[in-house]
Amino acid sequence: AQALAGSRPLLGAWGPCMKRPPTEGEDVQPMDAKRPKEEVEHALLVKVLQPSQPPKDKLSVASVGQFLEDEANRLAKAQPAKGLEEALQFLARGWRRSEEGGVVPSTWGGIQPLQEAILTTGLTMMVSASTEDKVKALTGLMDSPVPARLMNELLSAAAEDEGVPARLLIGVATPLKGRHLNDPRGPQFNKLLRVLRASKTYASALVQPPCLEEVFKPVFEPKFVWRNRKKEVIAKQRPGHHLQTRSLLGWVLSPTALDGACMPPSMAHLSEAGSSEWADLHRATRQRVDNLQRGTQLKLTAVQGQAAELVDVLLRAGDAPRFCALQWLGAMLTSAEPRGKQGYVAPEGFNFWPQHGNHVIDVLNHDQTPPFEKSLKNLLLLQALHAKMHGFPTSGAALNMMTLLLHLCKPIKPDQAASLSAYYPMRQDVEDLMGNWTKEARFGEKAQEELAREVAKQDPIFTCPPSDKSLFKNQIFWMACKGIGVLLLPVIKEAFYCFQGIAGHFVEKDRNTADTAWREYLLAESSLKEPAFMERLGHLVDLTFRFLCHVAAGGQKALPPPAPSSEWHALPSTILENVLDLCDLYRERRKVSSIPTGLFVHLDPTPVLTTLCVVMASDDHVRDPSLRGRSVKLLHRLCMGFPSWQEKLNQEPLLKHLIPCLINVFIAVEKAIMSYYDLSYRYKYELRVPVMELFDLTLQHQEHRKVLDEFVRGPGNDRFLKLLTQLINDSNSQTEEAIRTVKEWHKSQADEAAGVVPQPPQQPQQQPGGQHDEQVLDDDQTDGGEDVYRRSRMNYKEHAKKYFELASRTWKTLWLLCRHCAPVIVEGRTSLEQLLHTSLDAQLYFLVGPEMKSIKSSPQEYDELGFDPKGLVKQIAEIYLFLARVNREEVARIVAKDERYYSSTTFSKAVSFVRKYSLLADSQLAEFEALVKELGERVSQQRAAFDEADIPAEYLCEMMADIMSDPVQFPQSKKIVDRWVAVRQIMGADRDPYSNTPVKVEDLIPLTKLKEEIHRFAKDKGIALEGGNMFD
Repeated sequence: AQALAGSRPLLGAWGPCMKRPPTEGEDVQPMDAKRPKEEVEHALLVKVLQPSQPPKDKLSVASVGQFLEDEANRLAKAQPAKGLEEALQFLARGWRRSEEGGVVPSTWGGIQPLQEAILTTGLTMMVSASTEDKVKALTGLMDSPVPARLMNELLSAAAEDEGVPARLLIGVATPLKGRHLNDPRGPQFNKLLRVLRASKTYASALVQPPCLEEVFKPVFEPKFVWRNRKKEVIAKQRPGHHLQTRSLLGWVLSPTALDGACMPPSMAHLSEAGSSEWADLHRATRQRVDNLQRGTQLKLTAVQGQAAELVDVLLRAGDAPRFCALQWLGAMLTSAEPRGKQGYVAPEGFNFWPQHGNHVIDVLNHDQTPPFEKSLKNLLLLQALHAKMHGFPTSGAALNMMTLLLHLCKPIKPDQAASLSAYYPMRQDVEDLMGNWTKEARFGEKAQEELAREVAKQDPIFTCPPSDKSLFKNQIFWMACKGIGVLLLPVIKEAFYCFQGIAGHFVEKDRNTADTAWREYLLAESSLKEPAFMERLGHLVDLTFRFLCHVAAGGQKALPPPAPSSEWHALPSTILENVLDLCDLYRERRKVSSIPTGLFVHLDPTPVLTTLCVVMASDDHVRDPSLRGRSVKLLHRLCMGFPSWQEKLNQEPLLKHLIPCLINVFIAVEKAIMSYYDLSYRYKYELRVPVMELFDLTLQHQEHRKVLDEFVRGPGNDRFLKLLTQLINDSNSQTEEAIRTVKEWHKSQADEAAGVVPQPPQQPQQQPGGQHDEQVLDDDQTDGGEDVYRRSRMNYKEHAKKYFELASRTWKTLWLLCRHCAPVIVEGRTSLEQLLHTSLDAQLYFLVGPEMKSIKSSPQEYDELGFDPKGLVKQIAEIYLFLARVNREEVARIVAKDERYYSSTTFSKAVSFVRKYSLLADSQLAEFEALVKELGERVSQQRAAFDEADIPAEYLCEMMADIMSDPVQFPQSKKIVDRWVAVRQIMGADRDPYSNTPVKVEDLIPLTKLKEEIHRFAKDKGIALEGGNMFD
């Protein structure tokens, strides 16, 4: 009441108000103003230190050091077993209370001297203690809230005792063994990190005995050895799994969303795959799945961040810790090499991803599969056992390790790609880090590779010692590039190919199998599409493309591709193969986005597209036609998926060089290595589809058409005519294959209806595409009833539909090139004759001639098969017009020579067909009708002249049995043919068709004397020759 009334005595008793200034005349004194300074100091020190016994003398800042020493020694003697720890705990409490609010005023000047006295006393006791006492005390202190500076100083002081670092590290590292995603043992990890950060001495001790053998890189002796029939050792157990389960970095990297099969049954519920949260996924909503994945990603990023912190400390601690950490990573990379190979297919092996997971689906479906192997969970368990036997890291640990490598690559800036060395993998002392990449196939041939080794000796990166700090950037980059192939791609392919495929295949057949597969896919996706992971992976991919582009250009402009340098010849071809696979796996398959998404947000399109164009264009850079075909396929998918990338095709440097690149790669894939089961060259055709669609896209722009015209009239004429030849061959083969398949389908249906052939037996093993239609004979089956040739058999309808689609695409490109390049085609008379005889004339014969009856069907069936005879006839008629407008006389002469497919009746039917369905405009129809009429007259005259002339046998082509206009001789087989025939053969295969030996156009031997005789004979008899008569 007095306070509310403003009573002065009551206010004076409690001190001045903190919220208002004193009134005039008010005498304000500090709370302890009347107490002597010595008493205040003593009271504050006692309040902070809280000694168990009152001090005998008054404490002061000046004398507190002696008191601390005496009190600490008293506590140490009171409990001999934990004396040092108790004494240090007493000091730590005092330090901590001196910083706590409410204990002492924060402005008190004694805080700093008190902390220095505490630190001096603690260091004195630590230095004077025995090794065992130091380790015990530090271990106990790390379980208490000791101030950071005091703890670090104590750890640094203890590190000077040679016996402390190793014992302390082993004590704090061992509890991390067995940690998992739901129990990452964060406090124990923080202890380890605190010790290592306190002094570089600890990091050095970690990679030296005894820590090296006990926790960092335990000694490994292979327990499994594989021998051949001669008892020779062909493989040994690798150390990867041993390091994963028994080393410090392995324990740190082990917590993962995958690898549920590695958990003991009693702990299976602690894994993500075994938890109740991830059960019954077939009932889960999209929102629930997203929440589960986000939760998993948070736990994963925390664990991966811990691993990055630990390795960062080791890398900064000096040469020895850095090199040992790299050697550990290299051992894991080398151990993971079997996972990146096509073999070892489950269940006999450990890889699920070969054959896009179809083999695993076959195993789970097959009636003869043992019951144990018909369970996907058991197959995952077998994979875990294989990991232990073969010694490779499990999928989850491999993914965490790849994340660590991506973290280490992040400091390498994009503009530093040019400073990376292509010669590093050729060093003889990097096998521990790079494994078989030191022996990997390279872009250069053997002689070029040897020359590259000589040139590499001038590169400092190639010659400096392996522990040199300047190597680190190259070491990390190349290890990350290798990690893509052996750590990352196997996991991605298992998830995106196998697990997703199994989930879709068994969703109605076996819900448990589908749930297991779907759970494995979603858990893998949580890691593979985590935003931070995608960003770092995108950085590495972008860096790789920049590096490849720089090396391919050799310091010059990348396009047109210059001659490859020794740097390019030194590169392992796997680096390109891996990055192509990775980009293809991460591309969005379901929708077209206006902006790049996912991985491609982090890529610069210019170096990516430029590198792909260099690979497509130059067989000097990349000899493998399949790899060049995959490059154009990726370029096509990226440009079709992202319109912003597509715009780059119409800008420099691609604007002037894309068309030549497309022509070169189209020719190259002719020699692509195909599967044993690819009896109809489907792989080659599918590699060419992206090229043709890019032709269709680019030739819509005037600038690209101008480039095409300049190229085919100039340096690229031979290559263009070779492309045209292969395009003609493809269109003929695809159309014939489709029509043949339709005929067989109709025949099988008719036979089945008539009861001539029994129904093919139902096979226990079906392909994902559906049951094939061919009959399986007894000789085609194993003892277990398995169809040996099931992969090469076809579903008639699907097969015909596929080849009609391919033929339609090829004919469209052929029409497009004839439209824009008709003068060049007519001038190249070899290709013109092939186009007219084997393609245009032949297709009219099949479409409107006698052969049409054999494939005549309903419009509905044509629609189902994708067969459009009207559109094809229209394209053929327009191609005739494109060519005739250039040189009507030459076109008529060549058509007149065709005695196999040309018929005036067939061409008249074609005119009627075009008129009936209004396929051409009136002016075009009249032009086509006049051309057909002229062809009929010309053929009558030409055939009459041939009938009247008795042509000598030596004037006839040995291949075509037609009179020659320019006879040449093959150098190896000595066969004499017309030049256009020889050129066509060389364009198709680059070989002598009789001796099957390599040959070039310039190797052909001209027969001038025979040519003169033939031309004189033709002049006398009135026979028209190709290119005209030399005596006209």
